[in-house]
Amino acid sequence: MRKNLGYELKTVARMMKQCIDNTDFMKSNAQMTGMQGWVLGYFTHHDGEDIFQRDLETEFRVRRSTMTQLLNTMESGGLIERTEVSSDRRLKKIVPTPLAREYMRRSEEAINEAEAKITQGFSKEELDTFYSFLERCKYNLGGDSAQKE
Repeated sequence: MRKNLGYELKTVARMMKQCIDNTDFMKSNAQMTGMQGWVLGYFTHHDGEDIFQRDLETEFRVRRSTMTQLLNTMESGGLIERTEVSSDRRLKKIVPTPLAREYMRRSEEAINEAEAKITQGFSKEELDTFYSFLERCKYNLGGDSAQKE
């Protein structure tokens, strides 16, 4: 019987989310959603760069309205601030707050813990091959990440 790749990927993604959600940090911060965690992770990996809403929309492949709602929630929760850019007052740079930076640190620990669990028993070569397959899948589905990396 042939397995369905989409189903298998969705199952693994759901299990990974459950693994992260079951960490002590995530249990104690139930108000923070997984998507907020991914956005904070984006800030972690782009520290020191100017980040705008359109950057997040592109990275996470979501509509403007979806990202606006997410950022509004994060702003009201004290995780981000929107600040004006001197060169263009229409643009608002998104800046993580000190609270967000603490969450970023602890979220990164939770994600690293889950990553260690999911990759246990794989060699570096196997993981490299697996990631190359995932990049090709994303590219085949219309993503351009395979071309950027």
